[in-house]
Amino acid sequence: MKTLKDRISPFWFGALLIIVIAGIAYLPLVSQLGYLNDDWYLMYDMQVKDVSFFNEIFGIDRPGRALAMIPLFSLFGFNPLWFHLSAFLFRAFGGVFVYWTMRMLWGERRNFFALVTGLLFAIYPGFLSMPNAIDYQSHILGLFLATLSVALTVKAILTTDRTQKILLIVGSIFTGWGYLSQMEYFIGIEAFRFAAIMVLMWRAQGETFRQKITKIIIASLPFLLIAAGFLVWRLFFFESERKATDVSLQVMQIFTDPLIVLWWLNFLIQDFFTVTLAAWNLPVYQLAFTMRLKDMATAIMWASLAVAALLYGLRWAEEKARETESSSSTGTMRETLFISILSIAGGLIPVILVNRHVILPDYSRYTLIASIGAVMLLALLVENISKRNVQVTVIGILIAVAVLTHYGNTIRYVDETQATRNFWWQVAWRAPHIEEGVTLLAMYPNSPLSEDYFIWGPANLIYYPEKQSNNPVVVKLPAAVLDGNTVTQVTTNGGVETPLRRGNYLERDFGNVLVMVQSSPNSCVRFINGASPELNAFDDGRVTMVAPYSKLDEVVTDGEIPTVPEHVFGSEPERGWCFYYQQADLVRQRGDWDAVTNLLDEALNKGYYPNDPLEWIPFMQAYAVQGNVEEIREMTKLIVLDKYLRLQVCNNMKYLAESETLSSEVNEFITKKICE
Repeated sequence: MKTLKDRISPFWFGALLIIVIAGIAYLPLVSQLGYLNDDWYLMYDMQVKDVSFFNEIFGIDRPGRALAMIPLFSLFGFNPLWFHLSAFLFRAFGGVFVYWTMRMLWGERRNFFALVTGLLFAIYPGFLSMPNAIDYQSHILGLFLATLSVALTVKAILTTDRTQKILLIVGSIFTGWGYLSQMEYFIGIEAFRFAAIMVLMWRAQGETFRQKITKIIIASLPFLLIAAGFLVWRLFFFESERKATDVSLQVMQIFTDPLIVLWWLNFLIQDFFTVTLAAWNLPVYQLAFTMRLKDMATAIMWASLAVAALLYGLRWAEEKARETESSSSTGTMRETLFISILSIAGGLIPVILVNRHVILPDYSRYTLIASIGAVMLLALLVENISKRNVQVTVIGILIAVAVLTHYGNTIRYVDETQATRNFWWQVAWRAPHIEEGVTLLAMYPNSPLSEDYFIWGPANLIYYPEKQSNNPVVVKLPAAVLDGNTVTQVTTNGGVETPLRRGNYLERDFGNVLVMVQSSPNSCVRFINGASPELNAFDDGRVTMVAPYSKLDEVVTDGEIPTVPEHVFGSEPERGWCFYYQQADLVRQRGDWDAVTNLLDEALNKGYYPNDPLEWIPFMQAYAVQGNVEEIREMTKLIVLDKYLRLQVCNNMKYLAESETLSSEVNEFITKKICE
């Protein structure tokens, strides 16, 4: 009687191994990931509109993305976990399709090469946007469809049955249009497709060069419909509103600036080495080696598990294929080199033609198509190592590097998720409501803010989540990234901007801004009062420059803590020191000084203390109003050695003295003990 092990074919076992190791690479921390980057505006739009609004969002450049996101959001809703799981499945099965393609191209005699190629592609460490699963769903789905399309092409070429061949060709064409509908620059995978067709047709024995070329052309004709059909639509029927995705506009640069071709060649050479070599060392250095010791230990455990699965899989595969497996011949090496080099070039050239190129980690998405050829080249090098134990060692190291990289990358995004959620929970504790129309300027701790919707997305989900019937969506709380231009606009009263982007309309008034800042993950969020800013030495210089213009009176002090959607921001964190600080800052704004000191007593009785000494200021002011010099003296001891902090306390106590009636004893203490 056959056991389960005997019944599983080498192909299905290899496919299972790819999925298992991909799961080890991508899934350990998936439940801790939330909304990231572009996810914020997408999910806010779904909150205030319905799924049909995806047509408005993506209609300007990639309308096909709506065809994917509408059913996906209808299934998954606002829960990011399901998007992460679907992205994982698309990514893993993309690896399986590459594995299938390699096996069809070279048969079971190169099962080791095929397995290594599919596996390294599935966990390729040069692509680092997997944790951004909602916005990047289209990228990963597009890659899934692209690899499936090529696999169906190869299967169609090899199939002799006419009906099956027609069905496979039709499937390949439709999945080809499917991937191009998601990402137009993925068209570079057509180089992989036609390179595979050329290799298969060139093998015919006893045919002349002309006959082989003729066969290649005839075999390729049906599949030309994929790229040709898309380009006809893109160039002649669709008008892109984004310059970066306007093909004709980008190509016309050659005529206006011929020297740009040299820059393109330079980027092509750079990116070739990036996708083949740097992808396996730079990200692991940037992301894994900077982890905390505890996280590194956990990452090593997962990497070891992946290597153990690999060793078991290779041992099982060797038993199954001992009679057929062999090293590559000179002919197959040439074929592999031809396909891999052409695939790398094909994956990079469409990106470079629109003046983009691979930069790790920020622009890692541009490695996706080229990574197929890159891992083929790497697998070929490993396959031709003469000693099997050295082969296995090298593959094990590559697997470990990939797992360490993805774990470190996910840790980075988990930290960003937690920092963002913590920031906005504190905002909700501090502000019962924020007036419509004020422009938010925020600074998250250790988290880059490259787009304004990283701020207005979460803010409006909390304060203005009501449905809107109008089109475009009116963003009630606009925001601006705190860069040099924004600083100039605010400090010179730059007026109002009215950007309209992907169906979202903002009115940014730089004369009416509210600044919120969190200096470090261990400190609390501070709402800056422009009349008396409370700043510390760790605040970004841009915050210091715009702080005097922050209008705290845009915070409505009446009301309770607003409803914070837990499916977006997670469950409410522990009401520790920062909760009491935010509540104290709120009642300070109301002028209820007794409530400020009562909150401090409650916090201290529960063992909560600030990590940032600046956070003593509301309580020092409250004691000053109450005339309690002894308590002020005790708190002064905590700040007296820091000159910058002492200056901040001095300025804020002087401001208090101008607005509140303080006792002569308190005024004397401020003058002689704090401000001298």
